[in-house]
Amino acid sequence: MDVTKKHIALAGVLAIAAGAASASEDYDLRYAPGIGGADMSAPFEGGWVFQAPTYVYSGHVHSSTQTVTNLNNAPFNVPIPGATATTTVDANTQMNVYGLLPRLSFMSSTTFLGAQVGGTAMLPLINKKNNASIRSVTTTVNAPGLPDAMAQPIAAAITGAATQQADQLAAGNSNSSGGIGDFEISPILRWSTDNTQTLFIATVVAPTGEYSTNKSANPSAGKFWTFRPAVQYSYIGDGWDFGGRAAFSVNTTNTKTHYRTGDYVDLDATLMKSITDGLRLGLSGYAIAQTTRDTRTQDPTDPVVIARQAGTIGQKGHVAGLGPEVAYIHGAGDYLLDGRVMKEFAASDRPEGFTAVITLSKPF
Repeated sequence: MDVTKKHIALAGVLAIAAGAASASEDYDLRYAPGIGGADMSAPFEGGWVFQAPTYVYSGHVHSSTQTVTNLNNAPFNVPIPGATATTTVDANTQMNVYGLLPRLSFMSSTTFLGAQVGGTAMLPLINKKNNASIRSVTTTVNAPGLPDAMAQPIAAAITGAATQQADQLAAGNSNSSGGIGDFEISPILRWSTDNTQTLFIATVVAPTGEYSTNKSANPSAGKFWTFRPAVQYSYIGDGWDFGGRAAFSVNTTNTKTHYRTGDYVDLDATLMKSITDGLRLGLSGYAIAQTTRDTRTQDPTDPVVIARQAGTIGQKGHVAGLGPEVAYIHGAGDYLLDGRVMKEFAASDRPEGFTAVITLSKPF
């Protein structure tokens, strides 16, 4: 690969980061969507490189649940066959994730299968905050012929009880916590030509972070392992660069909650244009899609945990994000400073918001 091109002369740049928040348990992911930027199109030829991405995610998810009460039973005993009341609870959960994802990578001169052999490791520092709130609670009595004088007090009583319970569940699903997240390590194989680079990265993520079943926001995604093979490709053209990565995450079952987050695919891509020797502008995007549904081997008994899992169990989530990017390379590749902001859209069974990343990469 021709590293005489000043705008790509920064060797050793790689970002396969994990950390922040598809369905998935507590809407958490062991992959930071959008973490791959201009660094994906830089050559990783040999030596060491240190990266310090600062990652911010803010999103919210709206949920609506319905409960049907049989009014023929006590305490209402409505003398109309099939009389019921339907209670609808609309809730909103705001999720914020702040991460520092320090990563150390190395590419050796050793070859295997025609590729250079290297490796990378990352131990994230994560702060997460969830704030669940109840937007409305309404009850409709479904009993034709029941006088309003009887129907209205019944609806009011059910709504009052449901509101109290919903507020308690919302409080139980609101918390913040921070600390060391889940450690990941990956061997790397690198193939290259004059203008292209292909990396194969086989990542294992261990449950090293703090995790409590009493919290919806934890530094760790849970007490389970993740296996994530990925392929990263870059093309360095005459003034235009492209970088892309496809990763597939396979998760084991969380031993604390008996919940298994479905497997999911993550796609990251960036297209950059050289403006000057050191400045590049472009567009970055990502997409997340679950390939299998969330499942569990044992039903929870804690009502707060039941409420937390209700919105994701049996679901497959997806979302996409897109936004501008700017990158600056100092000198002949002394360091790379890269920033991007991506707005999410087309979300299903997961939060929707925005992602912002600033990454400092330094080879040595």
